[in-house]
Amino acid sequence: MNDTIISGFYKKAAELSEKPCVHLEIESNWVSKSWNEVLASVQAIADALIDLGIKKGDRVIIYGRTRFEWAVADFAVMAAGGICVPIYQSFNSERVAYILNDTKPTIAFVEDEALLQVLDDAMRQVQSQEQIRVISMEDLGGVISMQSLIEDYKERDHTKSNLTVEAISPDDIATYVYTSGTTGSLKGVVLTHANLIGEVRAIEPVFSFSSDEIGLLWLPLAHVLGRMMEVFHFVHGCQTAFANDMNRLPEIYREIRPHFVCGVPRMLEKIYERVHAHIDSSSRLMRLVFKWAFSVGLKYGKLTQKHRFIRIPLRIKYAIAKALIFKKLKSRLGGRLYCFICGGARLPEDVGRFFHSVGISVLEGYGLTETFAAITVNRFDDYHFGTVGKPLPGFDIKLASDGEILIRGSTVFKEYLNRPEDTKAVFTNDGWFKSGDIGEYSRDGFLRITGRKKEIIITAAGKNVAPQMIETIMTDTPCISHFVVFGDDKRYLVGLVTLNEEESLSYLEKHGYPIEDPKRVSQHPAIRRLIWKHIEEKNKKLASYETIKQFKIVDGAFTIDGGELTPTLKLRRGEISKKYRDQLDSMY
Repeated sequence: MNDTIISGFYKKAAELSEKPCVHLEIESNWVSKSWNEVLASVQAIADALIDLGIKKGDRVIIYGRTRFEWAVADFAVMAAGGICVPIYQSFNSERVAYILNDTKPTIAFVEDEALLQVLDDAMRQVQSQEQIRVISMEDLGGVISMQSLIEDYKERDHTKSNLTVEAISPDDIATYVYTSGTTGSLKGVVLTHANLIGEVRAIEPVFSFSSDEIGLLWLPLAHVLGRMMEVFHFVHGCQTAFANDMNRLPEIYREIRPHFVCGVPRMLEKIYERVHAHIDSSSRLMRLVFKWAFSVGLKYGKLTQKHRFIRIPLRIKYAIAKALIFKKLKSRLGGRLYCFICGGARLPEDVGRFFHSVGISVLEGYGLTETFAAITVNRFDDYHFGTVGKPLPGFDIKLASDGEILIRGSTVFKEYLNRPEDTKAVFTNDGWFKSGDIGEYSRDGFLRITGRKKEIIITAAGKNVAPQMIETIMTDTPCISHFVVFGDDKRYLVGLVTLNEEESLSYLEKHGYPIEDPKRVSQHPAIRRLIWKHIEEKNKKLASYETIKQFKIVDGAFTIDGGELTPTLKLRRGEISKKYRDQLDSMY
């Protein structure tokens, strides 16, 4: 049997059989399922898909939040020879329709009634679309449910799907993962079984978690980082706890007691902020104790990082700090957590050092959708804060003359779906993938990301956002001249606005607002209310992570002479960011 994602899962299930594989919450209770039980569900759905007419290479949509049924559908589609096409649960009908047009799926797994309605709206927008069969993750009236298929097929002979699994080649396509281009249009990244299994095999030596250890999975499975961790869990052989309700994460940590978690910087920042808010509200004596404990932890951590000998007095102090403070903090995260795997955006260095001082490793890495996540990562015993680590085995990385990171390796994607020109544009003549990111190496060989050639914003939650698309939407009103979106490594997006002063003055006069000084129109409360109302209206057309949460109206206009515009009148984001740094910072 070839080494593919699906064959890797089948082998691991046979090896671990009755051991716990997954933990899921059903009606407020945590339920465990063994590897054999999960395998039986995957085989049942795979056989059902084959009977529904799925053939090798057919596309199947998965549209829903992170949950156990999502993973079963994913592996079942692969076991039936299909190509899995994840869709963010936050995507609106226009974006869903785009993906339907691009992939021509025959079956769609849909989570609930709300998303089924969005899918129905999207299908009405698609031209010449064959009928899509819908399978629901929850029990919805009039729709085939996954649970009913599992009940119908679990005791049947699985010869059909088993033969399909054996016939899958590493070069066969496993999935399309959609990512945003610089203009906001979605691009389907075509990834093979070789790409997926190559990533798992590359990171296994770094993250060698045992079959008794639990990883908490909460990232969206339509995001490449969440998807990579999902397949890693199932092929490497560690246990997976599915966090369905993001609002309950603090409680879920304590209930499931994970050993490791993969997340984005914003997750760690939230924990960091909660801890410091608790410290600030404590008594003066406790604040002093916290300060002392963290200073000890930082000293201990720096020596550990450099593999230096730690003298007995510091060992004793660290043991005391651990007993008084660190143990209590870790208990809020379940008590067993020793590793955060972090990616998708830049992690503030002080946050990483804070967790390390407490005794929780934060291993930051770097990768792209086009490389099926990580190509570099910090290790437990070899890390450097403020960097994204060293290359994983099997990857070649070099820097172009302008500092752009160029990549070769087993996980580099095959192509962009239906976009040959875009595919050609991101590879050099000798086959290196052009990441679009600018980097440099530290003296000790760790990669540091210093900038981005492509105009894609990556938020603190790891969401890829194309600013040009949002800016085009927001400037669709006479009063706005320019709208510039910012939010790289931040919790949310903000906008800087310049006004069309003539139109703004006309609006004020038409609606009877007093104009004391025409030069101060940008500060008029009525104009601010008008712009905010416009933003709120446009936000309804965007995914939640693309919405504008704050804005500032700046005086004057963006000009070539002022440095904000190029000679061809394109926005110079770097210059605007520098010039208006105080205004931008004030919105956070």
